[in-house]
Amino acid sequence: MVAAFAVLAVLAALAACRQPEPPPAVRSTNAEYGFSIVLPPGWETFEEKTKDCLAVLGSRNPGGGLVYVCVSRRPPDFAASQSEFVNCEQIKTYVEDVLLGRRVECQGMNIQARHAYEALYLRDVADASGNVRKQFVNQTYFIRGDLLYAVTSYAMGSTEAKAHAAFNAHSDVVLRSVMSFFLHSGQGNGQGNGQGNGQGNGQGSGQGKSQPPPAAK
Repeated sequence: MVAAFAVLAVLAALAACRQPEPPPAVRSTNAEYGFSIVLPPGWETFEEKTKDCLAVLGSRNPGGGLVYVCVSRRPPDFAASQSEFVNCEQIKTYVEDVLLGRRVECQGMNIQARHAYEALYLRDVADASGNVRKQFVNQTYFIRGDLLYAVTSYAMGSTEAKAHAAFNAHSDVVLRSVMSFFLHSGQGNGQGNGQGNGQGNGQGSGQGKSQPPPAAK
């Protein structure tokens, strides 16, 4: 019996040695709007334009992980003051009024030598069957001129607790991507002509749509 266990242990060790190494992290770049981000290795990368985003660059995995950058026109009165407190209040108002978020939290931070604002909030979202689900959203906003860069991740659940749990399952790897976001100097002059609010209308379920679904009013 002891010998059998020893053989199994050796076989397990050999199998572990044969496991492929994870793919290396690669920085993805959008030259048109002058930004780059290191997306989670091994996740499916996507890039597109939508009615709400001048450019979208992100990645997802089959387990529900999602992180993407949405470039849109900066809304009026969005972090438009010299006061960090006032800017966060403006962001909270925007999230509540436009994105229909609630329990909005906001804080300022510096990422890659750029000032940014992180917003955490909940939304009630109707799925394709009309059932209302909970959505936990994390957005980090960067501003350059009249452009807004929203690095976004979210997760869905039948309850707030389940939405939080689904988000936390991928939060570490998503945070590494958020902290890698970089705005390149001398690029991204915002010549596009689309309108946007940084939040779209796709399902974000791995079916080729990158934006959160419409909030349930």
